[in-house]
Amino acid sequence: MIRRGIHRWGRRWGHLWPRSLIGRLGLVLFGAVLLAVIGNAIVLGQAEQHYGDETQTWHIAEQVETAGHVLSAIDPARRGNVASSLSSPYLTFTWVDAAQAREAQGDNPASWLLRHEMIEHRAALAGMDLRLRTGPGTPVKAFDGDVRLLDGSTLRFGVTDLPSTVPVIYAQLGSIALLSIGVLLMALFLVQTLASPLKMLVKAADAVGNGPPVFIPTRGPQEIRHVAQAFNAMQRRIDRLITSRTEALAAVSHDLRTPIGRLRLRAGFLPNAEDRAAFDSDLDEMEGMVNDLLDYLGGEEDPEKPRRTDLPALLSTLVDNATDAGHVASYEGPERLALALRPLGMRRAFSNIINNAIAYGGTARVTVRDTGKSAVITISDDGPGIPEAQFDTVFEPFHRLEESRNRGTGGTGLGLTIARQAVTREGGTITLNNRAEGGLSVIITIPKRDDPAQKVGRHTLS
Repeated sequence: MIRRGIHRWGRRWGHLWPRSLIGRLGLVLFGAVLLAVIGNAIVLGQAEQHYGDETQTWHIAEQVETAGHVLSAIDPARRGNVASSLSSPYLTFTWVDAAQAREAQGDNPASWLLRHEMIEHRAALAGMDLRLRTGPGTPVKAFDGDVRLLDGSTLRFGVTDLPSTVPVIYAQLGSIALLSIGVLLMALFLVQTLASPLKMLVKAADAVGNGPPVFIPTRGPQEIRHVAQAFNAMQRRIDRLITSRTEALAAVSHDLRTPIGRLRLRAGFLPNAEDRAAFDSDLDEMEGMVNDLLDYLGGEEDPEKPRRTDLPALLSTLVDNATDAGHVASYEGPERLALALRPLGMRRAFSNIINNAIAYGGTARVTVRDTGKSAVITISDDGPGIPEAQFDTVFEPFHRLEESRNRGTGGTGLGLTIARQAVTREGGTITLNNRAEGGLSVIITIPKRDDPAQKVGRHTLS
């Protein structure tokens, strides 16, 4: 509701909001200064009122002391009439003889504070046993009291329309608190206004190179809009450059299959069997390089959709294929574990890692563990491992630990790159770890998620 109200206010009054960052900052600071001036005016006004109240209290103290001395000096028979004549619209006096008991001093803070102020100004009131009583409510608008005369009789007095000094102090504190809160809210609003576009910029920058480009909405201050426009233009240029080069490289790689097929056909007519085998081996290597390159280039644009797949069945099939080819491979894990993933892409990823384990470690041990929220697949070998300094670089395209450039010993350098690409598309992670007993472990974590087809079906039925 609050957010809807802010949007409605923005549509109605947004044209008055400055476009530049400096203009917005100046407007916010102007508002803060204006609020500070208003707050100071309130505080000073209250202070002046307090000073006026204090002056009025001193004046009342003088009148009470004077009336006490006058009544003590005259005949008791005349004291009642003289007390009435000394009264004013805001201060009334009444004389009471010594036979009537006096009331006690009020026990609330306002009564004691007023008594202290009156005695501080007129010390003689302390000797006259000044007693004051105020009402229980705040602010106090009236109070009454009495003093003892020399012969033991009592002079009572009542005051009306005199504000209490205690609520004035609270009002000052309230004004200062209001001022501080207003300045703080304005500062938070300014920070939020500046931080929101910057957060979007950081999010878009982090997405560069990790999928399709993320464009920033061109809104906010003028400087922020210019940054967003420049960043979006840069994203488009990078995307066009990468797309054009990728398409050109993919087209060349795809077209290479035709001459490779012709060469394979011609190699079949060679009279020497050894020459035919050598030609076929070279053509197989070339065809494998082309297939790896096409798999890598098509990874981000792969149209394959996630579907529910039995992960143990997929891995067991790859392990059985390796065993049938005469290699040492094993699987350990649950018999069934259904995940929503892209089976063809993940099959390529697992196949590349298993083949690497067999090629460089002599064996491939595949284990699967269900954590409840994800599936953890570990593929281990008994090879020499990989230096930890190269854990990140081995995932880079065309990077090979074996530098002979012989595909039979070093591959194309795209196997782990394609594997990480496929795992990342599933929202998972892939890490490397050198085993203490020797060998390398490739750990793949794939989170569980709902089957998109089932989700659509549920939405359709509801």
